[in-house]
Amino acid sequence: MFSIIIPLYNKIQFISRAIDSVLNQTFKEYEIIVINDGSTDGGEKLVSEKYGEKIKLFHQANQGVSIARNNGIANAEYNYISFLDADDFWHKGYLEAVNSVICEFPDVGIIGTGYTSNSFESLDRLDFYLLKEYFNKAIKNTFFFTSATTIKKSFFHNNPGFDPQLKMGEDLDVWFRANLYFGDGLYISNKMVYYGNEDEQRAVNKLYLFEESLIYKIIDPKYFTNAIGHAVTSEDQFELFKEKWIYFNLFPLYREKLNKENLNNLLRALPFRLYLVSVFYRIPFEFLHNLFSNRKLSILFRNYMKFCFRFIYT
Repeated sequence: MFSIIIPLYNKIQFISRAIDSVLNQTFKEYEIIVINDGSTDGGEKLVSEKYGEKIKLFHQANQGVSIARNNGIANAEYNYISFLDADDFWHKGYLEAVNSVICEFPDVGIIGTGYTSNSFESLDRLDFYLLKEYFNKAIKNTFFFTSATTIKKSFFHNNPGFDPQLKMGEDLDVWFRANLYFGDGLYISNKMVYYGNEDEQRAVNKLYLFEESLIYKIIDPKYFTNAIGHAVTSEDQFELFKEKWIYFNLFPLYREKLNKENLNNLLRALPFRLYLVSVFYRIPFEFLHNLFSNRKLSILFRNYMKFCFRFIYT
């Protein structure tokens, strides 16, 4: 039923917690695939010695999480791919919940669940719904988080997998393209995944070049036409979502000075419609670089944008 893909790179202190959360699942039809992405901390040895044949362990030179996930998908035997990062873990009923909604909605191609950085809530009942008109909602909530997402394997037979060029938004790229390809996804609002934020080296703390971001990829006019499948989303709807999403996610790229020329070129090409948001990006790059390099000010700006997109540009 489920092939569970766990990339591993220097997470020896967390990997057992992740694997154990899968082995403790109430639903048992699955395989665990761990892709060792050139770890240097001995995590791959721990996995091999502790779990043996309970998992499938593959090794690659350090090439990044996208290639690791793609290699895991290439070795998957089941029809559904579930992703789990090495520093996250699942509620014991996670796979059972996902399986139950698949049985009820077998045509759904992508399923997400809620997640938390606190303790799990009791599962008295399962709350879920179809994500109709996903791209009208996604600017407020993209719904899909890597360790809380399951996709039909058929998506990867017919579409590119995770893009190794992207270092920022490589997961969202797949979720967006899967929603365009399959149409309505499904979301389980119960918080069934623990999001580990203990590791200070998580990707959210890094700087990225413009060409390493999903923004660089999604501005391609062919992004929509290459991805569209069964979704009823029109190109105009997606273009409006794309414009909002770019403005919402642009500010972290200002922290890297090497992005100045690319960001200025992008802003000249973007429509100047969403005035209450777009006007801020017309401020000189150097000022915005200093502004967005300050974590507290970045949070304030993000909260301002959330307000604009939730209550004004709905």
